[in-house]
Amino acid sequence: MYTFWLVLVSLIWGSTFFLIKDTVNTVNESFIVFARCILAFAAMFIYQLSKNRKDLLDKKGFIYGSILGVLLAITYTSQTIGLKFTSTGHSAFITSSAVIAVPFILYLLYKFKILKIDIIAISIVLIGLFLLTYDFESEVNIGDLITVITALSCAFHIVLAGRYVKKANTTTIVTYQFFAASVVSLVAWLLTQEGSLHLSPKASYSLLYLGIMGTLFCYFVSVWVQKYVSSLKVAIIFSLEPVFAAVFGFFFIHEVLNFKESVGAILILVGVILHSLLKHRIQNKAS
Repeated sequence: MYTFWLVLVSLIWGSTFFLIKDTVNTVNESFIVFARCILAFAAMFIYQLSKNRKDLLDKKGFIYGSILGVLLAITYTSQTIGLKFTSTGHSAFITSSAVIAVPFILYLLYKFKILKIDIIAISIVLIGLFLLTYDFESEVNIGDLITVITALSCAFHIVLAGRYVKKANTTTIVTYQFFAASVVSLVAWLLTQEGSLHLSPKASYSLLYLGIMGTLFCYFVSVWVQKYVSSLKVAIIFSLEPVFAAVFGFFFIHEVLNFKESVGAILILVGVILHSLLKHRIQNKAS
């Protein structure tokens, strides 16, 4: 059940790369992040007021959510800025390489035991990510370097969220996560805006989708599910994101995968399935 929700999140995030790439050409990148986060915060805040407003007074939820919110703002802002200078393929590959950073962060911070199956699955996924998304014609550029920040902040977000949801109310953490990200991105927008803001109907619809589906739904699920699923498994399943991005690219802008890219997509799927099946068996035998 939890795997299904994580795969759905990967699918939705896969659909956002082209929207962000298109929107950032006409809208300030910090405003895009602010719009996404304020929409998500408004929805969560109204929900908590109607259900259990006492949870909003949870100090731990506020602190943990604020930390995750800053990481969320860094993740979104660096990815959005990076997409101004690099391709969606490069962005997808570098962002998804957070799957490599997660086990190292887990080990360094929490002495998390990394099994052979973890290393094997991550290696297969990484090779698949490279083949699927990375084009050899484009040189490494400033957009790629900026997106490295995205991968690192995303990895820390996954790891810390996995710890925080076991210590405080999940809904409160998520609410204040969106609040902190809204504040950070608002400040960044006010400092970087040039002239007045003009949103086309297309950009408005894109921001609405990014806010409700790409932010509210996806980040609620990604935090909530870590009550029951390890951070490493979350990171590995999220590597499906560029696979879904390629699928959306095929249907909406008629991009066709070549042989190298097809092999990459298959390897990612193999890595994810292999890890899900074998890790479960190993844990059952150990118990």
